[in-house]
Amino acid sequence: MKKTLKIIFLLIFLISLSSYLPISRSQAQISGEGLTISPPILELTLKPGETSKQVIKITNPTEKIVEVYPIVMNFHAKGETGEPTFSAVTDEEAKFALAKWIKSRDTKIALTPEQVVEFNYQIEAPIGAEPGGHYGVVFFATEPPQAKEDVSQVSIASMIGSLILVKVPGNIVEKGFLEEFSAKRFYFKPPVDFVTRISNLGNVHFKPKGEITIKDWLGNKKESLTVNESKGNVLPDSTRKFENKWPAPGLWTIGKFSANLKLVYGESEKTLDSKIIFWIVPWWLIIALIVIIILVIIFIVWLRRRRSRRRENKAKPISGIDQHRPILR
Repeated sequence: MKKTLKIIFLLIFLISLSSYLPISRSQAQISGEGLTISPPILELTLKPGETSKQVIKITNPTEKIVEVYPIVMNFHAKGETGEPTFSAVTDEEAKFALAKWIKSRDTKIALTPEQVVEFNYQIEAPIGAEPGGHYGVVFFATEPPQAKEDVSQVSIASMIGSLILVKVPGNIVEKGFLEEFSAKRFYFKPPVDFVTRISNLGNVHFKPKGEITIKDWLGNKKESLTVNESKGNVLPDSTRKFENKWPAPGLWTIGKFSANLKLVYGESEKTLDSKIIFWIVPWWLIIALIVIIILVIIFIVWLRRRRSRRRENKAKPISGIDQHRPILR
């Protein structure tokens, strides 16, 4: 019996220890040096036939002369992380394209050490510009531009660019759809991971904003998490994923919880909302329950054995006394 109990307690200890061992994760660090530009992103509204003059400041922080070549491209969303992918200007412009509207006289810029240069350009919206969003980028590359239909993220690694998002008024369609708001049903330890996926079914970009409100089973508010804290855009014909973590502080963060998502998007502030339920049952509580169950079983076994011994002692005759011999008075 004692040997069995030792094995059980050893297994419980190993289970509890494994839940706190660190998990090795690969990390990637992207670093670089060289030119910097301002602004890195530009958002504006242009009416059909209207022209807007813009400036990009290019800074050379190095101690050498740097020559760069402006390259104009279109961009659209790549995957669900908000990362853009780029394509060169073609005769047949794709939907939501902007590159052909961007004009500049500069084809080459030379920067002396620690010099700041202003790159002047203008955006000319055609008379028949389609209402909605149009997206382009002005890159500055160390090599002359080459005609390519598609440009991968690897090939633009040596470039630096300013993203341009233009909205043309008219028949604007703002239509967002909540594809997913989820978390795992059960957690043995924090953090709790929330995933929000929003699709843009309209013809213009928008920035969803809002909160995830977490409450316990009594309805008490535990915390609010900001969704899209970086203020990222969801481009048309794309889906973007936003992630939040709740560290669930405190040893007694246990039980059933609800998470309420409330978002607004677009100029008209349309709403998206959802609700999910999840449980936090920490390892220490599971281990404590197992220990309690084992102790209860041990107590029941001990109590039964004790009662059994008492019954045996009562049924056993008293030694040294002949029960058939009369007692003298």
